Amino acid sequence: MFEEYKFSFAEVRPETFALISYLQLPDMEGYSLVRDIVDRTFNTLASTEGIRGGYRIFNCESVDIAKGEIVCQQNTLETGRRISGYMKEATQVALFVCTAGSIFTTLAHNYQKNGDFLEAFIVDSIGSATVENAMNSIQHSLEKEMKREGKKITNRYSPGYCEWSLSGQRSLFRTIGENPTGIKINESCLMQPIKSVSGIIGIGQNVKKRPYGCKICRNEICVYRNLKK
Repeated sequence: MFEEYKFSFAEVRPETFALISYLQLPDMEGYSLVRDIVDRTFNTLASTEGIRGGYRIFNCESVDIAKGEIVCQQNTLETGRRISGYMKEATQVALFVCTAGSIFTTLAHNYQKNGDFLEAFIVDSIGSATVENAMNSIQHSLEKEMKREGKKITNRYSPGYCEWSLSGQRSLFRTIGENPTGIKINESCLMQPIKSVSGIIGIGQNVKKRPYGCKICRNEICVYRNLKK
């Protein structure tokens, strides 16, 4: 069963400190220069719908760290050695998808057409922060549910990061199957709507929520550099 969640924009609206990071600003003084644009964008997005996501839980059939593979539902997820190592104690996995909806892409494109590139960048950044907030909430709900069952969860990991090839979206979406979020992948394995995330969370009595390995990773634009949990 796919466990679905829906959010209003107010419930997952990015906080200022998070936006400073997504906007790549040095401090509050830098943020003050774009505050008016941010506030106007927040007003535009106030009634936004379509922020939704969820997960489906599967038994973890096997983990092969040497090959960097995780098998569930008779499908092989080629996550790479690092992520499969984090899942070595998992007895189950939650495969998730979450989207902030298409409104962010639409607004950004409209701004770009008018030559308002700063506004487009700000909308894009707010969209990225919004979908991560929504997924944070979903992950927190999963963690509470598993705690009631005497289980723990790992951090979440996505195709395109932590050595998991973006092409891994194909097996991930195939394993999840039908879901009510409306998220699809194109031939390049990019998700539509663009402001969407997907991936895996390990579940088990002995798994650990390890910090993201940002210090040894060279991907400077990785979204997980913004997640400190």
